[in-house]
Amino acid sequence: MLKKYFKLFLGLVLSLGLVACSSKEETKEPVSILCPSGAPALALLGATNDENVSIEYANADVLQAELSKTDGDYDIIVAPTNLGAKLYQASQTYQLEAVLTWGNLYIVGPVDFDFTTGSLAAFGEQAVPQLVFNYCYDTENLDVTYYSDVAQAQQALLTGQTQCALLAMPVAQATIAKAKENNMELTILSDVQKVFKEKSGFKQEGYPQASLFVKKDKIEKVSYVLDEISSFIENSDETAISDAIEAEGIENLGVPAKEICVKTWDKQNIRYVRANEVKDEIENFLSIFKIEVAEDLIVE
Repeated sequence: MLKKYFKLFLGLVLSLGLVACSSKEETKEPVSILCPSGAPALALLGATNDENVSIEYANADVLQAELSKTDGDYDIIVAPTNLGAKLYQASQTYQLEAVLTWGNLYIVGPVDFDFTTGSLAAFGEQAVPQLVFNYCYDTENLDVTYYSDVAQAQQALLTGQTQCALLAMPVAQATIAKAKENNMELTILSDVQKVFKEKSGFKQEGYPQASLFVKKDKIEKVSYVLDEISSFIENSDETAISDAIEAEGIENLGVPAKEICVKTWDKQNIRYVRANEVKDEIENFLSIFKIEVAEDLIVE
């Protein structure tokens, strides 16, 4: 009889445990994310297969508009670190939770070409690419032309309008591949991130280029999404990355072929690092833009 009651009791405990787990899953709230295309979008692959998460990909103008709102429409916004930090001073809406990308800029040109002279196509005028480029290199003897986006800078190089180009990865690798198809030999002449590290003395490789901003008081709500994002970045192998890109689609992500994205994963410097662990790096980086870090910008 005692054994019978024990089994009933055990069954009740297990049932309650299953109900508790089920309830926990059911209370998983929907999370909305706004993100630019390219390497920042690849940083979110860990959340793309979660039916509770909706991700929209947008250009810089939309990002700026949403970050400026005092009552934002999104739970999470991925944006250039300098943009999010600057707009927080006015809106006080989206706090800096983590840095996702640590720089993906490379100078591409002919083998053994001296890019300190001659012509160079670039993108991101008055934004991170230009400011980081000017910080790292002496541009006095360079004829630099800025284009509206990285695709146009790539095209200028491939069509011979310029001798070399400042490009973002994975576009940089795609450019080298396309050039080879046309019997052109291009290579990476300089890794901007390494030069930046040497000049700045940063502990981290590269610089806090794009970050994840969370709407105030929504950290608990989005915590499961942050776990998915960071876990994927830290633990996924090439197969998992390839499968996730295939499922989301390169058109949505705004990236070249998945094979190139996988091959250049390390060079894209995608790493999830909590902002409160790299405060000095963030402050030093933002000082280039003459932006002061607001007292409660960084999530503790």
